[in-house]
Amino acid sequence: MKKIIIIVICAVVAVAFFVLRPHTEKVNRTGGAPLSEGDTAPDFTVKLNDGTIFNLSRNKDKVVLVNFWATWCGPCCDELPAFEKLKNDRMSGVEIIAVNCREDKATVDSFIKERGFTFNFAYDEKGTVGDMYPTNGIPYTLIIRNGIIEKTFLGEPHDPYTTYKEAIEACLK
Repeated sequence: MKKIIIIVICAVVAVAFFVLRPHTEKVNRTGGAPLSEGDTAPDFTVKLNDGTIFNLSRNKDKVVLVNFWATWCGPCCDELPAFEKLKNDRMSGVEIIAVNCREDKATVDSFIKERGFTFNFAYDEKGTVGDMYPTNGIPYTLIIRNGIIEKTFLGEPHDPYTTYKEAIEACLK
């Protein structure tokens, strides 16, 4: 009898793991089509890791880089240092927001502290913001100016720092 109970528990855990775990291949939970360059960026408000609130529509006078990422996504973690470097460039009129995909605040805070990042991270524990920006994978990065999506990137570019810096500079002109 104990053997059967253990087998049932293992089966339930295995099913839960495969059904509930995040999938790097697809994070589009709304079924909507991914946004395109030229589309209006959906407005959102999020709490940032420094305790402040960020609202996209209140930053229309800036170029905003929005990155969707997760701690379990290797390419996401690999490109985060590029955002730190961009932040340290102190480009006037630029905001960088890394929106975490459905992980709890404690996990995100621990990750940020461990890595020593100082740029803005947003919590999206329920996926509300992510659902407004459907995509077929992460990392997913958008460059937004005046509320319009100017550039999108799916996956980690070969040279994230240079790629994103050039896209931001093009929008600042």
